[in-house]
Amino acid sequence: MAKQPRNPYYHPEEQGRQQPVRRQSPYQQNGRPGANPAGQRAAQAARKKAAAKRRRKRQLAILGIVLAACAVLVFAVYHILNGLVTGGGAALPAGLATEDALKGDVVNILCAGIDYDEDREYPNGMGFTDVILYVSFDMKANKISMLQIPRDTYIGDTASTGGTGKINAVALHGDTNPPVAALASVVNDQLKLPVDYYVTIDMDAFKAVINAIGGIEVTVPFDITDDHGNTLHAGTQRIDGATAEFMVRQRHNYSNADIGRLEMQRYMYSALLKTFKSFPLSDIVKVLPAYIQYVKTDIDLAKMASLASKVIKVPSENIGMFKLPGEACTVNAQSVFTLHLNATAELLNTYFRPYADPVPAEALGVIELQNTTGDLDLTAGQSMNSIDNGTAEWGKTNVETQPQGDSSSAPAA
Repeated sequence: MAKQPRNPYYHPEEQGRQQPVRRQSPYQQNGRPGANPAGQRAAQAARKKAAAKRRRKRQLAILGIVLAACAVLVFAVYHILNGLVTGGGAALPAGLATEDALKGDVVNILCAGIDYDEDREYPNGMGFTDVILYVSFDMKANKISMLQIPRDTYIGDTASTGGTGKINAVALHGDTNPPVAALASVVNDQLKLPVDYYVTIDMDAFKAVINAIGGIEVTVPFDITDDHGNTLHAGTQRIDGATAEFMVRQRHNYSNADIGRLEMQRYMYSALLKTFKSFPLSDIVKVLPAYIQYVKTDIDLAKMASLASKVIKVPSENIGMFKLPGEACTVNAQSVFTLHLNATAELLNTYFRPYADPVPAEALGVIELQNTTGDLDLTAGQSMNSIDNGTAEWGKTNVETQPQGDSSSAPAA
């Protein structure tokens, strides 16, 4: 008999050890495969459940990646748009802002229209602030008060003005970042008005924006004739950018040139606000290129959208327009506008400090050079609604006799 090959895995000591019990498959019954259908179905369901769980995990992981990518994209787009909207404008110093207790009730914005002379250099990029408008939005009472600050307002030597002593030269000669912060500081120091944000706009944008939306409907209170004899006739009409610029810049019709022009500008502010309240999204897209090119502000996109949603709900009878009271005079061979101290204090306390304590006249930093005229701007009838109902008398008492010449109309849209 042939010798059996030796099993290399054979170990005599293992012979007496009990073999392990083999676990029966769920697919077997009595040791025969396929004899347990219920077990098969249970196992198949378990496999499907496990596969579904794995798929859900993969889907959630993919969804998380997509959401993270979208968040990054939205964040990037928001910051790009925010940079375009703000024009890269730096923020104002925090010390100028509304006190914390009132921030939810009132927001105060300093708006400035910038004018540039072609033959002058502007090292800090800022020209003369020939239009200065302080806007106080009382969100709690749903009211807006707008304060016009005459460009020739005398501020003395409290800030650098290049020797003129006029408020419109403060931002031009200041060394702050942003340049308009110097102007905001003067407003805060002399009038004791807080400034939360600013908006500066190149006056060249005025024409561009109005042309971009196809003109603007405005009420012209009386005939306005330019130096060439062209006349923009009274009445409510749609005008283009060039005509709008002529309307707000023209000052030769008025006995008190700059003050008459300020009163005329109120009709334009009314028209702009009325247009803004009915602004369609398509017009926002049209205006955006001109806005980006000419406007700087420290109001971010989210805050701007929030304020805009509230402003459109303010009725015209709740929008008041005022001018700092004072009169023209001469100092250091300069023609300036000096404020009337007591009337200024009364005006500001009545309309621009809705929830703050009144500030007495002696606490203001106003420089009063003389006081020989009345302060008619403190009388009633300042709401924008007076333009809509035809009762506004702004500028009409300040009109000079129209110059003679060609009565052809000024160009309009």
